[in-house]
Amino acid sequence: MDWRGHLGFNLFVMSALFYMMGLSGVEANRILIMSSVLSSLPDIDLRLELPHRKITHNIFFGIIVSLAAGYLASYLGFSFRVVAFSFIIAFTTHLLCDLLTKMPFRPLYPLIKKPVALRFFRSSSNVVNTFFLILGIIAYYVYVTKYGFLI
Repeated sequence: MDWRGHLGFNLFVMSALFYMMGLSGVEANRILIMSSVLSSLPDIDLRLELPHRKITHNIFFGIIVSLAAGYLASYLGFSFRVVAFSFIIAFTTHLLCDLLTKMPFRPLYPLIKKPVALRFFRSSSNVVNTFFLILGIIAYYVYVTKYGFLI
């Protein structure tokens, strides 16, 4: 998936989840927006010229980075909870979205070493990436319509 697919998938999943759970307010909206912006973070491996979907594409790496980011944020005077939750949500939705693609990877490494993929579509599909972006924007619009736009 490209940034559009990951951003849209995160917006869709989290807007729907927050809507159904009745989560609203400034903190909830900050987490939703920040996690959406960070949703392509695991793909930093491409920029760093690391093997794709290896080191940065497992939940344990996501937890370590999320805790470190939360700690750094709290040290700088920001909310540990908002930053750590935003990072872990971004990592989780990224991995869930990548599971839908044809390229196998190890999201639970080192516990489960077998690569997995549901193989529904290619991650490079323009149609799929655009679809998720539009779906996410619509879901966020519905969420904001009910709870209001707060930052």
